[in-house]
Amino acid sequence: MSLSNTNTWTRLAYMVLFSLLLMAARLVVTLVVIVQFLLVLLAGHDNENLRNLGQGLGKWIYQTVMFLTFNTESKPFPFDEWPEVDQAEGYSVRTAEEVEDGEFVEAEEDDDVPSFTASEDSEQLDEEQQQKGS
Repeated sequence: MSLSNTNTWTRLAYMVLFSLLLMAARLVVTLVVIVQFLLVLLAGHDNENLRNLGQGLGKWIYQTVMFLTFNTESKPFPFDEWPEVDQAEGYSVRTAEEVEDGEFVEAEEDDDVPSFTASEDSEQLDEEQQQKGS
């Protein structure tokens, strides 16, 4: 009975199509990652359009995997809308001169924080405990 269900065979055709598209998406994601890294390395900041493409593609990949694993019946793009992209803060490299003094926080000495390094005091306590135990 289930072997003759045309909906199952139609879904198989969609699954093959989306599996091929997923493989192509992997290549596009790899290119976006490489280009973004090179832009940050050379220009000091990322590209907003590539960042948005990467985010939309990541959401599309998620939707596609959910469809392929039978977690949803809704087919992703191009049979539905392209995923909505959330505004994200960009990445930029700042030089040491651009960093403000207020951004640095000096650590204060706190005697309540235990130290995990050996000191003379702890060595003396260990010796005293060994003598008491003998």
